[in-house]
Amino acid sequence: MQIDLMKLNYQKEIKIEETVTIPKDFYSNMDIVDLSEVIVSGNITLDDDNYLVKLHVSGIMSLHDSITYDLLPYEFKIKIEETLEKSLKTLDLIEFLWHYIVLEIPLRYTLNEGSYPSGDNYRVISEEEYSKSNNPFNNFRIE
Repeated sequence: MQIDLMKLNYQKEIKIEETVTIPKDFYSNMDIVDLSEVIVSGNITLDDDNYLVKLHVSGIMSLHDSITYDLLPYEFKIKIEETLEKSLKTLDLIEFLWHYIVLEIPLRYTLNEGSYPSGDNYRVISEEEYSKSNNPFNNFRIE
């Protein structure tokens, strides 16, 4: 979706109230499994020699749980305040938004914090428990 920035030569602002669909090929090789339609609202104004972009962006991305690998929804809300050069004639809204959405992808995401998988003859233990129970040098002190 292209926005004609040249409109700001004869009008005060460009209002943006859109629902944008990010193409699946943008995130096909990433941790995002699915991305809902992205809701965008805000405006673009002209300030001296620059364009001022002020947007509120929200949506839901589906990610795998870091512990259980279940599919989880992850809601994001982004407030964008960006200055763009006046030499630009158009703005590709999808490309512009994508740069900000990528920054919102968490490195680790889980709803099962503190609970770990276990089964027959195994369980996940903390590092503290491991160092106390399985360390043959616990009784030795270095001074």
